[in-house]
Amino acid sequence: MRGNMGSETTPSKTASQTEHSDLLSSLFFEFKRNKLILYFIAVTTPLTLLTSLLVPHELVYDVYTYLEVLAIISYVSFVLWATYFYFHMLFTREQKPTIKFLNKLKTLLCPISKPISFIILMISLNVAFSNYTFLKSLIPYFNHYAFDLDFYYLDKWLHFGFSPWEVTHYLFPGALSSLVISALYNLWFFLMWGMLLFFVIDRKNELLRNQFLLTFLSSWLVIGNVMATLLSSAGPAFFHHFESLDAYAQLMQRLESQSEYLSEQGFLPLWMLSTQDMLWENYIDGVIIKGSGISAMPSLHVTIAVLMAMTAFKLNKKLGYVAWVYTFIIQIGSVHLAWHYAVDGYVGALCVVILWHLIGYLLRRNHQSITQHQ
Repeated sequence: MRGNMGSETTPSKTASQTEHSDLLSSLFFEFKRNKLILYFIAVTTPLTLLTSLLVPHELVYDVYTYLEVLAIISYVSFVLWATYFYFHMLFTREQKPTIKFLNKLKTLLCPISKPISFIILMISLNVAFSNYTFLKSLIPYFNHYAFDLDFYYLDKWLHFGFSPWEVTHYLFPGALSSLVISALYNLWFFLMWGMLLFFVIDRKNELLRNQFLLTFLSSWLVIGNVMATLLSSAGPAFFHHFESLDAYAQLMQRLESQSEYLSEQGFLPLWMLSTQDMLWENYIDGVIIKGSGISAMPSLHVTIAVLMAMTAFKLNKKLGYVAWVYTFIIQIGSVHLAWHYAVDGYVGALCVVILWHLIGYLLRRNHQSITQHQ
């Protein structure tokens, strides 16, 4: 009897060991495909912590700044995708929609290493965004908005004596035009999240995936933190707080009157005005929360829009052309809505193109080196 029992337990142990080995192998595979992203965050986070020791105690670094937001966005994105996928099958008269839906879920969730990897990446992105927001809030501490007047004059010199906002408001003079531009400008957040989520999950093109994600993370740190500190400026909306020349008073008055008109006509107001007020209040109070911090040069909106356009063009040329048109709209919106000087967008675009090609070159070179040694 003992012999029979022993013979019965041996296969189960073997199966258990095999399952455990498969899990470790799949987790190791997920680590390998994400290692450059994880290494990037593992290096930059201690540097952020070290920087936090050099600033006043009231500026507190919080590593969990975006964790709840990313969790909510991930959940909402999943619900929206699941709803779309299921109803798409119903409209296309799929014979067994529920079975196909469950099979699709299985491919997303199995092996278990896939959701584990996704959670680790979301936590890592939370850390990266928390680092960015904290370092952004330190910009005036290290270099107190020294270049606003210079960028104002540079804008006028580059645009034949005109401020760029004068050109955009001449071309798009109406309040409804400003509302549409504002809506398209804010659409950036959803498009950025959509592409970021796509490449977190994507398994078809590892080189493009790593090129996008590493350029994305590098842009926030190098362009959004380091360069933003070296070229510290507040932007047109806050110009009057730091310069005696109130060069953008007419623009702000125009936007406020347009916002009031829209409200009177039953439309949404230009909500970026309240956002700008909130950013100023947070700056005065020394509060570090999601999306806080004042910085104009370079423009991260334009930077990431250019990155999305270059990436979209690699995925699909027609989609890429649409993305480039949208990038142009973002550049217009950045000055039309008093967020940026035009040169902020030009510098951000140039820098992210350099980063994109540099990281792509290094990834291809590394890939070729690995292939040759196999």
